[in-house]
Amino acid sequence: MKFDISYTFDALPRLFEGSLVTLTLALLGFAFSVVLATIVTVARTASKSRILAYSVAIYISFIRGTPLLVQIFLVFYVLPIVGINIGPMSAGILALTLNSAAFVIEILRGGLASVPQGQFEAARSLGLSGFALWVKVVLPQTFMASIPPLVNEFTQVLKATALLSTITVVELMRVSQQIYSNNYHPVEVLTGAFVMYFLMCFAVSRSASLLESKFEVKRA
Repeated sequence: MKFDISYTFDALPRLFEGSLVTLTLALLGFAFSVVLATIVTVARTASKSRILAYSVAIYISFIRGTPLLVQIFLVFYVLPIVGINIGPMSAGILALTLNSAAFVIEILRGGLASVPQGQFEAARSLGLSGFALWVKVVLPQTFMASIPPLVNEFTQVLKATALLSTITVVELMRVSQQIYSNNYHPVEVLTGAFVMYFLMCFAVSRSASLLESKFEVKRA
């Protein structure tokens, strides 16, 4: 069967709609993961609780030691068994959040380690402590130091959304499957999907580079 690019162009409008769903899933999943990871990082650092530290370590080990696809299935199929009924899209966002948060916690820990101890001491000498210390001094520097790995993690989440097609979330990959199951031209349709994924990841990468350059100029 010859490659016919006309099928790629015909599929583009629907693939674009699927890309918007993919981008929405990635943004929500990543945003929630950053919020969750930030709370855990602050709590673990501020409390010095061994129980919390061990719990976080077990959670990170579980997430890193199991495939994301299995985690998606656990969220989608197990939660209804215990009485928590959520739709495919909500289950997908929750699975992405829980998975990504484990990696973001480690990223923020590295960023936090780059903040000089003198910053803590200087802030306390100015009367800042607790919430104000973290929000005004520590977290901004932590996030600035963590921009490159956070961007990399977001692109991983963006690409991982393709796995949500297995629980019937109609994102880019699911739309591609629907199209080529009708026209029997998977190569042409998946080529279009490839281009969409590449453009989204490239746009994120370039935006992050500009953002990082802006922060470097300000620090200089």
